[in-house]
Amino acid sequence: MRVMPESAEKVGSVMPMPLSRSEWTLLTIASAEGRPLTPVQLQKSLFLLGRELPAAVGPDFYQFEPYDYGPFDATIYRDAEALAEQGLIDIQPAPHARYNQYRATLQGLEQATALKRRAPVQAVTYLSTIVEWARSLTFPELVRAIYARYPEYRSRSVFSG
Repeated sequence: MRVMPESAEKVGSVMPMPLSRSEWTLLTIASAEGRPLTPVQLQKSLFLLGRELPAAVGPDFYQFEPYDYGPFDATIYRDAEALAEQGLIDIQPAPHARYNQYRATLQGLEQATALKRRAPVQAVTYLSTIVEWARSLTFPELVRAIYARYPEYRSRSVFSG
């Protein structure tokens, strides 16, 4: 299992003017560079971004709570649905699974490129690293890694792996 990347605070200072929550969601999905993200990869990537770089994402970021498989905010899915309605992402059922996958469209990738110019560089860099890391792990490995660093989010867990 790959080791969780170091805290983003070590990457550099934070610039003001954070993006909106849904813009961070688009950037997260686009960071997979056209490959799909599962719900757990999307949730945990945004959780780590907000947890490690709170000044970069701003005070109106997602409010994660302990849930069945760790930190969770249902608002992420509503924001993703809105992004899909705008044609910026595709939400499709995963093959042979009971969950959706999230993938940036060409229009979404173009918009994400523009957003990267407005976003703090260290947040964009950290997000890219986190998404790559999350995609490299299996579901149980990702949940275990989050619980290892943030055990307080295990309180409502149904995960036994």
